[in-house]
Amino acid sequence: MKTWIIGDIHGCAGPLSGMIKKLNPNPSEDRLILLGDLFDRGPDSWEVWQQAQRLEEAFGERFIFLLGNHEDYLLRESMTLGERLLWKRVGRDATVRSFKAHGARMEDARPWIQAHHRLFFTGEGFQCVHAGLKVVPLEDNDRQTLLHDHSVVLQNLYGGPLTVTGHIGLPNPAWFAGDGKTVVKLAYEQWKPLPEKGVICIDTGCGKGGPLTAMEISEGQYRLAGISGS
Repeated sequence: MKTWIIGDIHGCAGPLSGMIKKLNPNPSEDRLILLGDLFDRGPDSWEVWQQAQRLEEAFGERFIFLLGNHEDYLLRESMTLGERLLWKRVGRDATVRSFKAHGARMEDARPWIQAHHRLFFTGEGFQCVHAGLKVVPLEDNDRQTLLHDHSVVLQNLYGGPLTVTGHIGLPNPAWFAGDGKTVVKLAYEQWKPLPEKGVICIDTGCGKGGPLTAMEISEGQYRLAGISGS
């Protein structure tokens, strides 16, 4: 079984559909992981939600949707003024417009998100979270860390089992060794052995002008694929 991991989509339906065509995963055999942040910033959050539902129906139990911080905002029953202002600043209004254009409200997505999300995923030789982690094992990290933390990239101090993350838009996908200094820019379309430790971040700023990045994992190796954002 191959595993395909797609980074932060942020309302970019064209790049998502283009990536699925490019990867051509087999829904009856392969695993598909979305790292979260389906919504906000880009123009097509409603369409992305529709695509995500179709992918879930096609892949069934092999579809893994990790909750991102943007979905976390949507699920909250109440928010502070500061949180509401932050959400607006990072693209909430684009989602409102997209859903409204289809006669819907973004709150309509809440039941599906609530029913299908996970906070983390553990695979064979790797694990996935949306944002960050500070302690081992993975499940001992709190919700705030898993969905909102920036430290695995900004501080580069996590050297535990290999973790694939999104959350922080980078100019290029990169591996962070966890020693506070070593960062390796990763190339597209090259098969490489999976590192045993550290973090690979594949959020490359889709929705902010950057590409959408995905990762294929098979038999202890990985390669990256990219497609232009909208």
